[in-house]
Amino acid sequence: MQLTADATRDLEAFMARLAEDVVACARLAELFRDEDFVREAQAVAAGWGLAAPGLAERLVRRTVVARRAAPPAGWLPVAVSPGEDAVDWAFFGARRLAESFFGESVPKVWSLPLNRLLRLRTPLSALEGLAGPAPDGLVFHMSRCGSTLLGRMLGAPSGATVLSEAAPIDHVVRCDLPRDRKVILLRGVVAALGRARGAGDERLFLKLDCWHALAFDLFREAFPQSPWLHLYRAPAEVMVSHARSPGMQMVPQVVAPAVFGLAQPATPDADYQAAVLAAIGEAMLAALAADEAGLLVNYAMLPEAVAGRVLPHFGWRPEAAEREAMAAAARIDAKTPERAFAPDGAAKRAEVDPAIRAACAARLDGLHARLEAASGGRI
Repeated sequence: MQLTADATRDLEAFMARLAEDVVACARLAELFRDEDFVREAQAVAAGWGLAAPGLAERLVRRTVVARRAAPPAGWLPVAVSPGEDAVDWAFFGARRLAESFFGESVPKVWSLPLNRLLRLRTPLSALEGLAGPAPDGLVFHMSRCGSTLLGRMLGAPSGATVLSEAAPIDHVVRCDLPRDRKVILLRGVVAALGRARGAGDERLFLKLDCWHALAFDLFREAFPQSPWLHLYRAPAEVMVSHARSPGMQMVPQVVAPAVFGLAQPATPDADYQAAVLAAIGEAMLAALAADEAGLLVNYAMLPEAVAGRVLPHFGWRPEAAEREAMAAAARIDAKTPERAFAPDGAAKRAEVDPAIRAACAARLDGLHARLEAASGGRI
């Protein structure tokens, strides 16, 4: 259907007003079928004295809606593209980030009719000056060491939000911009993700990508008052996990070796994987030496260390219901919540092969001992 100029203006006026009305967006975000959405959206438009012709066609076209300022709370950034000077937003409303990773939460809303109609995009400057809470805690980790478990436990109480390896944060960390601009954008993207929207507004935690250990100074400059911790695990067990299924940090074409201060490997073998893990651990030891707000936690101490060390470190004295919610989260498999948790350390140790054993001996066993010595002991 070809719209007249007047009809196009009416539709654009409706979309612009809708983007600013969180209540109306929340009402429409409940609708999954296009026909139901179109009917209800037209009713909303009529209530505003506006027409909304051509909505069905717009859903198919998925037209980007450009705006200068950040949309209201309830809209979260889902991608930051510095090279394009662009931030893409999706409407979450008061939906909790209940999934283990932010990247699993986005598809739950991205294909909704509302987010296909309003594909909001702003310049990077929309993130600057946004007000939001500083994180109550930063979680660094070596990978495959219980950070997902910890994230699920911290996010289990209804008043807490965990931003778990959120791509918009990583887009800022790894972008090619001056340091001072990155600090501003990092504060802005966390503020945008953490603004109060009726879901988990009491506490905010960042569970970072493992390579963010190498960007510790950037996070410290952005959030100088936030306590932080680093999770680590017996190196051979982590190495076996990556041998089974390599994480993206172990794929040089995905996360560049330069991120870890390494050269491009001839082959991303066990030695390269150990070098990546060593770079993370060394960065965290250096951070701890320079910053007393840090805490080292061994995976072997989980989940008991959450109540014994982590929560006190983050200044959280949970109520009984919050403690029970966290205990319930600890009883399920962090990455596959439909399953009960089962320890896997023994199975992994049984899979240690000569290449892993040699790589650990050369690069990781001594580092692990130093992490243990610096951890401050057990619970």
